[in-house]
Amino acid sequence: MVYVDTSVIVKLYVKEAYSKEAADWIRANNEAIPKTIFHELEFTNAIMLKRFRNEMSDKEVGIVFQRFNKHEKESIFFSPRINWSDTLTRSLELSKNHTKTNGSRSLDVIHVASALSIDANRFFTFDEK
Repeated sequence: MVYVDTSVIVKLYVKEAYSKEAADWIRANNEAIPKTIFHELEFTNAIMLKRFRNEMSDKEVGIVFQRFNKHEKESIFFSPRINWSDTLTRSLELSKNHTKTNGSRSLDVIHVASALSIDANRFFTFDEK
């Protein structure tokens, strides 16, 4: 199973650098994308930040959320069960063991811990770290 971080999901709905590559990879991969409440928070916040920065209109924001909800109903996404207490504990362990050498941000560490929690064997991101 592939774990897709929110940077990829945003690129599927908003034209950004690497949006075409993200869409091509998702199509070629042809499997449902795990979506957690953490993804939904980051996705919603990213889209609303684009609205705040006047990078998107209210109409465009509405269209993005309609498409996202439609895709969820079409099972492009699925919601794995995650024990968030265990995932955050694992995030803390990852941070203590790896951030000093790779400079990860805490939200990225949570994504890695989430991927491990659902036994993902692949991780798709456009983040450098």
